[in-house]
Amino acid sequence: MINRLRILLALIFSVLLIFTLRLMYLQIVMASELSAKSEENIRTEEYIQPLRGRILARDGTVLADNRIAWDLMYRGGEFENWEKLKFLLKLTDLPKEPDKADRVERQLGSVVAYNIPDDLVPAVEELVAGQVNLYLRDRIERTYPTNLAAQTVGYTAEAQGRFAGYSLNDLVGIMGLEASYQQELFGSPGRLDVQVDNRGVVINSRTIRPARPGKTLVLTIDPRTQRLAEDALAGALPYVNGERLKRNLPEETTVRGAMIVLDPRTGDILAMASYPSFDQNIFTHRPGVPEEIEALLTDKTNLPMTNRAVEAYPPASTFKLITSSTLLEDGFTSPEKHYACSASVNFGGIRWDNWSYPGSRGNYTVVDAIADSCNTYFWRALLDTPDARLAGWSPFIDALFTRAREFGYGSPVGVGLNEEKPGLIPTKEWAESVYEYGWLPGFSLNSAIGQGDVLATPMQVAQLTATIAMDGKRAQPRLVKQIGDEVLEPNYTQLQGQYWSILKEGMRHMITDYGTNHILGPASGFPIHISGKTGTAENAKGTGYDHVGFTAFAPSENPEIVIYIFVENGDKSTQVAVPAARDFLKAYFRLEY
Repeated sequence: MINRLRILLALIFSVLLIFTLRLMYLQIVMASELSAKSEENIRTEEYIQPLRGRILARDGTVLADNRIAWDLMYRGGEFENWEKLKFLLKLTDLPKEPDKADRVERQLGSVVAYNIPDDLVPAVEELVAGQVNLYLRDRIERTYPTNLAAQTVGYTAEAQGRFAGYSLNDLVGIMGLEASYQQELFGSPGRLDVQVDNRGVVINSRTIRPARPGKTLVLTIDPRTQRLAEDALAGALPYVNGERLKRNLPEETTVRGAMIVLDPRTGDILAMASYPSFDQNIFTHRPGVPEEIEALLTDKTNLPMTNRAVEAYPPASTFKLITSSTLLEDGFTSPEKHYACSASVNFGGIRWDNWSYPGSRGNYTVVDAIADSCNTYFWRALLDTPDARLAGWSPFIDALFTRAREFGYGSPVGVGLNEEKPGLIPTKEWAESVYEYGWLPGFSLNSAIGQGDVLATPMQVAQLTATIAMDGKRAQPRLVKQIGDEVLEPNYTQLQGQYWSILKEGMRHMITDYGTNHILGPASGFPIHISGKTGTAENAKGTGYDHVGFTAFAPSENPEIVIYIFVENGDKSTQVAVPAARDFLKAYFRLEY
C-alpha cells in the first residue's frame, strides 16, 4: 500500500515538474518569439494608393486633376450611431449588406454614401470611430475641370479587379493619354503597417514604403486654340444643314468630324478636336449615373467616344498633293507639261467623270490641277506613265505608294495615342491577297485621287500639309512636351524633294483663283494669305453625304499653323469645310474684316 502511494506521489510530482518546466520555457525562453507572434496577430500591412499625375495644357491649364473623396462604407453586422449618421448625411435606407459574391464588396464592404462633403467628414469620422463595421474610406477621384480635348485626354476607371497588377481602388486609364501614359501617370504604391486591437480598430500605423506620385504630363495643347477648334466644328452644323436643305434631305442634329491644328515649325499639336464630345467626369464621379454612361457607350450614330482625329477615312483630293509630288519627283511629268482637264476620261469601257462634268476646264499644268482639284488631269497623267494601262502593279503606283509612306501614310504618326489608326496604303502583296485578279488599272485611277483603297487619318493629312509648308522639313507631331521634369525636344526629319514650291503654289492658287476665293481669298477680303487643299470623298450613303475636308497652312509666306478640318457626310468641302475653317482662322488670328 505504501509502495503504491509512493508511486502515485512520484507520478504527481513528475507531472507537476513537467508543467513547471514547460511554463518556465514558455515564459522565459519563448517569451520573445510569442510576443512577436502576438504582435503579428494584431498587425496588418495595408496598400497606399499613389496620387495620379496631373495632365496640364501648355499654359498650365489643368486638364486632368485629382481630389480626395470620402465614402461611408459598411462591412455588415452590427453598428452604432445610425440615426445620427442618417440625419447628418440625409440618408433614408439602412446600409445594404455587402454582396459576398462581389469581389469589391467582399473586400471593402458596401457603400453607404459616396462623396461625403468635406465639411461633414470630421463629424462622420467621430461617429464611426471605434467601429469595425462602419468606416470612412478615402479615395482618389479623377476630375476633368475643362472637358477640353476629351477624347485626346481620355478618362480613368477604378481597377476593381479587372486589371492585373492593380489594387481595387487604383485608377487605370481607359482611353486617350490617360491610357497610353498609364505607367508614367500612375506612379508607384506604398505600404502601411497598421496595428489594430481585438475589435479590429486601428491603434497606430507607420509607413513602411511611401507611395510615389505619378508624373505630370504637360501637353502641347493650347486651351484657346482647342476651344476654337471645337467651336468651329460645332459651328459647321448650319453649313451642313444648308446643303441638306438644297437637296431636300433630313437635317442633322450634330456635326460629326475632327480638327487638327499643328505648329509646323515644332510639330506641337495645338488642338486635336473630335466632335461630338463627352463629359469625362461622367465616368469618374461617384455615384455614377448608369443611364448617362450607357447612352454614351451605345450611341452608334454619333460615336462621341471615338477620336475621329486619329480614325482612318478616304483622304479624297487632299491625296492629290502626294500624287502631284510623285509625278514630279519621280520624273513622270514636269511642272510645264499640260493635260486636259476634261469633263471625263473614257477608260476600260467606263466613263470616269471629273467633278465638273459635263463641263471641261481647259488644259492644266500640275499647279492648275492642284488648285482646281482636277480629277481628269491626274488620270491622264497617270495613264501616260509606263504600263499604267495594263493590269498589275505599275511603276507609277509603286512610286505613288512609296511616296505616300514617306509622307507618313500607312502607319500611325505616333502622337502617343493607343487609338491612332495606321490608315491604309496598299502593297503589291496586299492587293494580290485581296483581289482575285490582282491590281487593276482602275484601282490606280481611284487611288490617285484619294479614293478606293487608300485611307488616311486627319492627323496624317495635317502632317502632310505641315511637311509641304516647311519644304520637306518634318517636325514629328506630338501631344506631350514634358513628362515630369523631363522636357522633350522636337524631332525633325528631312524628306527629299525639289518641287515643294510647285505644291505650295497650287495650294495658294486654290485660294486665290478658284472656288475658295470668295471664302478665304482676295475676293472675300480675308486679310491673311492662306494656302490650302479641299477634299470630298464619296461614301456608301450616297449623294449629299460625302465626307469633306480642308487642309491649309497660314500665313502662306511664313507658316505658323497648319489646320485640317474634316466633316463626315458634309456634302461639299467648299460649302462646309472651308467656311468652318474660315471661322476658325478669323477667331484664331483675331481678325476684324
